[in-house]
Amino acid sequence: MRYKTLNLKDFMPTVPQALAIIELEIEMCKKEGVKVLKVIHGYGSHGVGGEIKKALPLWSKKALKKGFIKDFIKGESCNEQGERMERLKKICPEILGDFELYFANAGISLILID
Repeated sequence: MRYKTLNLKDFMPTVPQALAIIELEIEMCKKEGVKVLKVIHGYGSHGVGGEIKKALPLWSKKALKKGFIKDFIKGESCNEQGERMERLKKICPEILGDFELYFANAGISLILID
């Protein structure tokens, strides 16, 4: 399996806990050969934007710079027909079966691991 989902909403972690969980999950994904990790973080109460949702893009810039991840796509961009999503579909065709990616979804993010 090259596609995995991490549902942070099940744990209700703080931002530091969420980022630590994501990093551990990415390490496990690398060992398992998973190429794309979908993170369900929610979008905050009242649709304003939760703290984890806000922290992930900042974290991803650092992770990209270090080479820890290959790409980061906000859920709002998942339904766009751009080069990044097309690349993900080629690397991980399993994402084509995920209905959540057919619509803009502010409560998720995709992380390309390899």
